[in-house]
Amino acid sequence: MRIRNWVNVGLMLSGLASGQAWAGEDGAAETVKRLPESKHTLVDAIRQAEKTSGTAISAKFEFEDGKLWLSVYTAKDGKVPDAEHNTLMELKGAPSGAQWQPQTEVFQDKEHIARSAAQLTLIQLSGSSLEGAVQKAAAAQKGTPYSAIPRVKSGKPVLEVLVATPDGRSTTVDVDLQSSNAMKR
Repeated sequence: MRIRNWVNVGLMLSGLASGQAWAGEDGAAETVKRLPESKHTLVDAIRQAEKTSGTAISAKFEFEDGKLWLSVYTAKDGKVPDAEHNTLMELKGAPSGAQWQPQTEVFQDKEHIARSAAQLTLIQLSGSSLEGAVQKAAAAQKGTPYSAIPRVKSGKPVLEVLVATPDGRSTTVDVDLQSSNAMKR
């Protein structure tokens, strides 16, 4: 769906700047606990999504409705067109099968359009791909990256990567989307 209302984008960027969580992040402990059920990584899903559905702009595992899910937001027409001239969508499916077979939803509701438009804008500021930024975070912190969401922190675009550590906890690595520097918190 083409976006025509930029007021929502401004509101979403304000929410990202304040650290507002993407839906489902409150279940991080359960998500981390369920990660071993997955036969796919965040990077696997990003690569698969980009083969058919454009540029990946965020990705995450989440535990929802009693099940582990793997989700990737994409901009179908790539990184160059702005959100108004792009198709913003989500690929979401269970990661426990031999193949990840996500369902595709083209966003039409205000909340998802605003969120994905803000994420696309932040990724457009990046010198690297979502996959590259996730790999940078993985190199900085031992464990399994399970969420990669663009945000604004201290006035800078960052990719906030949540990593499940080998001891079963969750930690955050921010990757500066302009310099590609990874910073553990």
